[in-house]
Amino acid sequence: MIHCLLIKITQNPRGQAERQEREISFDRLTLGRGADCKIHLADHRVALHHASIQQGDNGKLYISAEPSRTIEVDGHLEEVAALTSGMRIMIGPYALTVEALEGNERITLSYELMNKLPDSIQPKLATSLFATGLSMRKPAMWLAAIITLIFIVLPISYTLSPWLHKTAQSIHLPMNVPLNAGHMSPGHLALSTKCDTCHQKPFMAVSDKACESCHKSVSHHIAQSALHAKVFKNVRCTTCHMDHRGQKGLIRKDSPQCVSCHGNIKNIYGDSKLNDIHDFSSDHPAFKLSFKAGPDGLTTRVAQNEKSKLVEHSGLKFSHEEHFDKALIQTPSGHSRDIDCADCHIPNDAGTGFKPMTMPLTCQQSKCHSLQLTPPIEGRVVPHASEKIVMTYLREMFASRAINEADKNGLNANALEKVRQSAQAQTNSNAKALFTKEGEGTCLECHEITANPKNKETPWKVASVHVTEHWLPKSRFPHDKHSTAKCSSCHDVMHSDKSSDIAMPTIAKCRECHVGSKQAQTLVSSTCNTCHSFHDVKAKPTHKAAKVE
Repeated sequence: MIHCLLIKITQNPRGQAERQEREISFDRLTLGRGADCKIHLADHRVALHHASIQQGDNGKLYISAEPSRTIEVDGHLEEVAALTSGMRIMIGPYALTVEALEGNERITLSYELMNKLPDSIQPKLATSLFATGLSMRKPAMWLAAIITLIFIVLPISYTLSPWLHKTAQSIHLPMNVPLNAGHMSPGHLALSTKCDTCHQKPFMAVSDKACESCHKSVSHHIAQSALHAKVFKNVRCTTCHMDHRGQKGLIRKDSPQCVSCHGNIKNIYGDSKLNDIHDFSSDHPAFKLSFKAGPDGLTTRVAQNEKSKLVEHSGLKFSHEEHFDKALIQTPSGHSRDIDCADCHIPNDAGTGFKPMTMPLTCQQSKCHSLQLTPPIEGRVVPHASEKIVMTYLREMFASRAINEADKNGLNANALEKVRQSAQAQTNSNAKALFTKEGEGTCLECHEITANPKNKETPWKVASVHVTEHWLPKSRFPHDKHSTAKCSSCHDVMHSDKSSDIAMPTIAKCRECHVGSKQAQTLVSSTCNTCHSFHDVKAKPTHKAAKVE
C-alpha cells in the first residue's frame, strides 16, 4: 500500500494560488477524466483513463500511459517513466509534479490546470439563479425569521411566561419540544411532559436538590462518609447521571469516568492502598484473590503476584491430578472411569458461577465415592456428617442389631454384656476404618483428621471445611460467556496434586483474550464496567468463607 499526499493547486479570483491537500492510499493510482479515477482531471482534452501510477517489480514507482496514450515527462513524450523527486509530467492541459518521494511507500504529488480554454469555447453552463434576476436573500431571511420564532422565541416564552405555559397546555400544544435534548431515560419517562420537575429554574443547570427531592433514599456512593465528601465535594449529580439519552439510561458506564478518579487516586485520597489505574491492558495491578489463607477460617485478600502467600487452607485434601488420571480413579464397584470438569462443577441457574458441591450430591450420587460400613451391610451407609453424628450413628446401629440378634436367639440378661461388647467392637472397628490410617481411612481421603483421645465419645476431630465461593468478590465474571473455552485453558489443574493449590487465572492469562478500552484485532475490548460495578455501599465486606457440611 502506497501513501500519497495529493495537492490540488487552483487560483482564486485575485489570481493567487490556493492548495487543497488530502491523503490517499493506493496500490494503483489512476489519472483521467473518468469519475472513478483517484486523480480526477476534469477537462475534455484528457482521456477517461489516461495514465496510472503503481509499483514495478523492482519496488520503484512508475507512471505509465494507457494504450494509445502518451504523457510528457520533463519535456519528452513517454509511455512509461520511473518517478523521481522534482519530476514534471504533463497530462493534457494539467501539470503533475512529484514534490517529494520518500522511499517507495510515500509520495507527495501536486497537479494544476495550466492551459485553460478561452471563454469563447468553454462549455456553456446552465443559467444561474443570479442571471434570472431572482435572489435567495429575501427567502432566506424570511425562513431564518420563522425558524427563530418557532424554535427559539416561542419555547423561551413558553418557559418564562406562566400564562403562555397554561394556555399551551390547555390546547395540548407542547411549545417546549424544540428545547428537548433527547428522549428521557426509562426511569424518567413519567416526567417527559413535566420538565420543571428537574429544570426548576429556566436555563439553569439541574440542581442536586431537584434530584434529591425524589431520590431521598439513595445512599452515598462511598461507604466512608469522609471519603465520600472529599471525592464528591465539587461533583454534581448530573455530572455522572445524564438524562435525555433514551435507552442508554442515566448511568455513565465509560472507562474515562472511572479513570478520572482512579487514574490519580493517591492525590484524591492519600491513605488509599489502591494503585493508580488507567486501563486494563496497561497498568491494571495483579488480581487480588479472597480465600482462607490460614487456619482461623477468615478470608484474606492476597495479590496473585505474592506467590508465596497463595496457599489455601480449606480443610480438604483433594488432588485434581488424581481425578483426571483414569488409572487412579476406581469406583466402589471396582471399575475405572473418566472424569470431566462438568461432572463435578455444575453451573448455577444465573450462569455466573457454580452450584455448591456436596458429598451426597456430587461425590456419592456419581457413584465415585461411597461411605460403606466395614464389612458392608446391605442398605446401610455412614452419613456424611460431623464426627459426633457419625459415632452416634455407629453406636446406635450396632447396638440395635446386637440386641435384636440376642432377642432372636433367646439370650438371657447375663449374655447381654457380651452383646454390648460385640456392638462396641464393631463400632470401634468401623470408626477406625473411617478416621485412621491404620484402617482404610475413608474420611482421610478428603479430610484432615486429628486424634482427640481425651474425648471418649468422639476420639477424632475432623477439620472444618471452608470452600471459597467467590475468589474475586469485588468483580464479576460470567462463566456462561466463556463456555466456548475449555476449563483447563484458564484453570491449570491438570497437574495440581494438592488442595492448597490455587488455579485461578492471572491477569496475564486474561490479557491473552481481553484488551482494555481501546480496540485491538482478535481481542475483546473490555472497559472498567466489564468486570466492575460502581461503588456499592450495600455490598458486604470480606467475611468468613462459607462453611460446608
